[in-house]
Amino acid sequence: MSTMHTILEAMAPDARAGLLAHSHQVTLPTGTGRSVSTAVAAVIADRLDSARTRLLDLFAPHGSGTPLAHAC
Repeated sequence: MSTMHTILEAMAPDARAGLLAHSHQVTLPTGTGRSVSTAVAAVIADRLDSARTRLLDLFAPHGSGTPLAHAC
């Protein structure tokens, strides 16, 4: 992933060395990176939906929107 190189390059050398000292390559069984991706995507979707609902509560006229999870 190209962003990781940028993040590592932007870190201070001591911080980068400390992080890399704890890292190691792993191999995961097929179907694992999708279960994890699906779980992470569900968390992100839930947080975005909650943020949208809070913004509607704060700034929208009463009753102008419903949570996306309930929209048809």
